[in-house]
Amino acid sequence: MASKKSAVSSYKDDFISSLPEGKQHLVALLIILVLPFILFDDASLGGKRFMGHDTEQWRASAESIIDYRETHDREPLWATNVFSGMPAYGISVHNSVPHIDRLIRTATRSIYPVAHFWILLGGGYLLLFLMGMRPLTSLIGAVCISFTTYIPIIIGAGHNTKFIAYVFVPWMFIGYWLLTRSDKKLLSFALFAIALTLEFRAGHPQVTYYFFYLLGFWWVYDTWQAYKKQQLKSWLGTTGLVILAGLLGFAGNAQQYWRFLEYSPYSTRGGSALAEGGGGLGLNYAFQWSQGISELLTLVIPGIFGGASSQAYWGPKPVTSGPHYLGAVAFIFALIGLLRSKHKLKYLFFGVGTLTLLFSLGRHFETFNRVFFNYMPYFNKFRTPEMWLIVTVFCYSVVGVFGLEYLFEQAKQKSQNLKSLFLPLGIALVLGVVFALGSNALLSFEKPGERQQFARQVAQRNNVQPSDPQVQQAVNNFMNSQLKPQRKEIAQNDSIRYFVIALVVSGLIVGFMRRKISAGYFLLALVIVASYDYLSVGNRYINEDSMVSELVDPERAIQQQQRPLDKFLQQNVDSGNGWPYRVFRLGDNPFNNSIQSYFYPTIGGYSGAKLSYYQDLIDQFLLDESGSMRLPLPMPILNMLNVKYITFPQQLPFDNLTQVYSGNDGFVYENNTALPKAFFVDSIQTVSTARQAVDAMQPVQQFNPAETAIVEGNPSTDIQPDTAAAVRVTHYDARSIELTTKRSTPGYLVLSEIYYPEGWELTIDGEPAEIYKTNYVLRGMNVPAGEHTLRMEFNPTSYIWGGRIAWASNLLQWSILLAGLGLWYRRREEKGNAE
Repeated sequence: MASKKSAVSSYKDDFISSLPEGKQHLVALLIILVLPFILFDDASLGGKRFMGHDTEQWRASAESIIDYRETHDREPLWATNVFSGMPAYGISVHNSVPHIDRLIRTATRSIYPVAHFWILLGGGYLLLFLMGMRPLTSLIGAVCISFTTYIPIIIGAGHNTKFIAYVFVPWMFIGYWLLTRSDKKLLSFALFAIALTLEFRAGHPQVTYYFFYLLGFWWVYDTWQAYKKQQLKSWLGTTGLVILAGLLGFAGNAQQYWRFLEYSPYSTRGGSALAEGGGGLGLNYAFQWSQGISELLTLVIPGIFGGASSQAYWGPKPVTSGPHYLGAVAFIFALIGLLRSKHKLKYLFFGVGTLTLLFSLGRHFETFNRVFFNYMPYFNKFRTPEMWLIVTVFCYSVVGVFGLEYLFEQAKQKSQNLKSLFLPLGIALVLGVVFALGSNALLSFEKPGERQQFARQVAQRNNVQPSDPQVQQAVNNFMNSQLKPQRKEIAQNDSIRYFVIALVVSGLIVGFMRRKISAGYFLLALVIVASYDYLSVGNRYINEDSMVSELVDPERAIQQQQRPLDKFLQQNVDSGNGWPYRVFRLGDNPFNNSIQSYFYPTIGGYSGAKLSYYQDLIDQFLLDESGSMRLPLPMPILNMLNVKYITFPQQLPFDNLTQVYSGNDGFVYENNTALPKAFFVDSIQTVSTARQAVDAMQPVQQFNPAETAIVEGNPSTDIQPDTAAAVRVTHYDARSIELTTKRSTPGYLVLSEIYYPEGWELTIDGEPAEIYKTNYVLRGMNVPAGEHTLRMEFNPTSYIWGGRIAWASNLLQWSILLAGLGLWYRRREEKGNAE
């Protein structure tokens, strides 16, 4: 680094560039400490906190889990209040193994997300510095990596695990860089393993999976370099350490990821048993949030497609909270880096950035993406293709840092060659001119299908056909006088904004290359311009509505939404027999809203990874293709799900429902035919496939769950009706259920609890027995004649043995770290004594 300093001072000295490297680090550190406060001043200094939609939904979903945890001082692992019961894995499960992330969370809770931005900025800065960049150059790169608009968007939405997973990404690459390039192998090995452990612990597999593409291609690049240098033998040893550290980091989260791997085949991410092929999300569903090809312009001009849906968004996605913004400064320097830098790593970062950009197009580049969707492991487990752009922005930002370093290499030369910059700067400036002056002619400012949707709405209100000339005229007037002008104004303003920034940055570059601006002030000016660019755009997408007083926690915010209707249900769902009935919140967006699940158990909720066969039940029996409730109400399904109460904003004329509450907040109806928690049936019908089970439960088959059970598997069919049979629930909670039965003949018992084969174990009088998948989503079991005690316990292997493996791995990691530090210190002492 000394040579770099002398090179800088050779063309023009200033206060910053004349500082020793250590003090330049302090300047960078001071800026890192200040910048997050500017963007999140309300959250850190203004007495407010973020309370995004997903935060409230998570807290409501987790109510039964938290209540059990506080009451029993152990993890329930099962949520009883949403979707008729489901594994708690995707909602809230505390890892039994502590780590430093828990300390960070506890110590910085009052200034979230500022402290996590310090970790992110610090990681980006250190990574780039280790890669050979100057301190302030590394700072600019860290700003670009950290403040892309996607980050404040996900923070405001409450996607906390997604943000935290991104926070540890640079540290993961720091660990890889040290392990593959440092001679302190033991210490580097421990740091890489710990960094991977923290990345996995963040709990957002999608972010981790996406950035593993960059890590994997980086290893391929390094392997190729080792081959060219004839160093494959030593590189294979290093690769072994990389793999071992990866396994150790994964093992440090064995409890968490074993759960994910165990649950995935049964969740919606594993595909439906009714769909052909199965094995993952459906392609149409997975590609629903695909980035439009022309919409990629938002990487450079954030408002060119209207910004967020609450503003004037007109892109192809159903809705959006805002764009992925690379930044004007990063874009300009990425052009310079791509076209002029000699740094070989630029090909790695540009290649991975472009690959993930193509992934983000989803259905708009379907032939290419379908191949990966069908054949790349785990690719089809995730939805929202546009999210791939988080990797694109990261990679292109690093290419931009290579471009900035190129300027310093050129500035060393006695004769400055500005001609090499004409092409990248020309592209950047022409892009601004073209869209500042010509966006109205180049863009349609119409959302796909939007005109037809408006025509249908107008036609429906006036009882005419959408093709009616007057309807078409009304739609044209609305589009041209109200929607398009706003969209055009936003696009033009941001195009001009981009052009001005590009002009300023180009002027700074020319001034620096001609030695009119010294190196330190040039870099500081770029830090200021980049920070202004990101922070001003990011501030647009910090939803003030998602911020509340720091005195209002998620629980209190939910409680404030409780209606008199909810209080009535909360007081009446108890069966009086040790277990609660369930509620169907008809008309309350039941399968995409968990708020009421905080107050009482429901058959709905909010989850991106509910059990796949429960989603099948919703699709096959409860909702039609348009997402509306099927009518007449599927009472057999609601009966078997133990639904005692149904809510609706208006009065219902349906049979078997008795109105028991009315108010301005809606109506509550009691289901007079609801089945109890456990009941015997007179007969069973065995099927061999999921499709056969669903078909047997259709209304045309006159399915009656009180009389017949549809069973997948090979239960005993030697059952006989017994009118005197009795079953009583003697214990009921998230981890265990106990029943007593009395019969004169063998029978089949149906339990209105959701079937899940990984962890629920049944014993009858202490002897193991089998649980059968019944009525497609419930549990059933053969019960012999006589008096018996049945007990079900939820003790998944993933939690028990996963915890043991995680403890062992983490203890080993820290032991290796201490050994590495001890070895480093001893060598340092020996070197000092030798001198």
